[in-house]
Amino acid sequence: MRPFQSLQGTKGAGGAFAVAVRAALAVAVVVGAGGAARAGEWSVEVQPMFMEIYGHDQHVVTVHRVDPDARFDDKTAVRLDTDSELQYRTEIRWVRPSWTWGLDFLWVRAAQNASPLTAASSGSDEVVFEVADQGFTSTGPSEVLFYNVLEDTTIESWTLDLYGLKTVAETPNSALRLQLGIRTADFDNDYRAVVGIRDAVGARLDASSNYDRMHGPLVGLAGEVRWGKNTLEGYLGQSVVIGSVQLTGQSRLFTGPFDFAEGFVPAFFSDELLRSEQDVAIPITDVRLKWSRNLGEHLAYGAGVHASAWWDVPVPPGVVPGPGADEDLLENTLVFVGVLGSVKYTF
Repeated sequence: MRPFQSLQGTKGAGGAFAVAVRAALAVAVVVGAGGAARAGEWSVEVQPMFMEIYGHDQHVVTVHRVDPDARFDDKTAVRLDTDSELQYRTEIRWVRPSWTWGLDFLWVRAAQNASPLTAASSGSDEVVFEVADQGFTSTGPSEVLFYNVLEDTTIESWTLDLYGLKTVAETPNSALRLQLGIRTADFDNDYRAVVGIRDAVGARLDASSNYDRMHGPLVGLAGEVRWGKNTLEGYLGQSVVIGSVQLTGQSRLFTGPFDFAEGFVPAFFSDELLRSEQDVAIPITDVRLKWSRNLGEHLAYGAGVHASAWWDVPVPPGVVPGPGADEDLLENTLVFVGVLGSVKYTF
């Protein structure tokens, strides 16, 4: 990621997510599963998934280059970049005569970072690093500004689904199934950073959104079609999870140098803390499209795409720059998009 990006630069996945939803819905409604599973049959499926997360590359610093004589202020935004990482999804199913019962678990953890940033005035201008409700100014070459994202700036989420699948339409090579279930979910987001004037003064910034376990209903459509040893599966699901979130933002000013060595404690002289708790109801939309091929009677492998949208998620306060922004409570819509591999064992 470039350390400076346009103030308007954000990631967006709305169009791709909408296309994926339409594709999965088409498969789920038009076709279905070929080769009915036998009653009493169990299956275990593991899906490694290379995932991107969109919608939460927060604007964390505004860099001002000010010419006092011309009254000119050139502003540039610095944003977090969410890493693409390997995630895992696991599904277990048990086929019964009337219903298929299942358990689905998806775990996501990704680090967020920004390139270390330093700048100083040339002497004829001023440079300002602005964060939430405060800024640090360099008026000469000896005053070097710095900004660093610290370890443990992460996004973590997981969902656990317990559900039943009921066949509502079936042909010899296809089936359409209705999914009804309960979803348990968790989401945590932490932001850690330090900003200031090197060896003089600075601020340690810590913000988090920590959720209690959330629970809610899950409904979906699942369809499959088979030709030969191949199967194409589509899934579209919707849930709403209900719970509470604790939002925390903290800014601690310090004097002297900041040492990035583990265990270092700066000379803090000021501590501002915002803590808020609120009830939440978060809609989550899931879409999945997967091709698989049988290897004998018990083993199958495959590949596909998965996407989830978490709508209007309260995120850590005191992150976005601006006057009074240390108390702003924000919401973002997060879109998780992954390319997956699949191994399934049936017994």
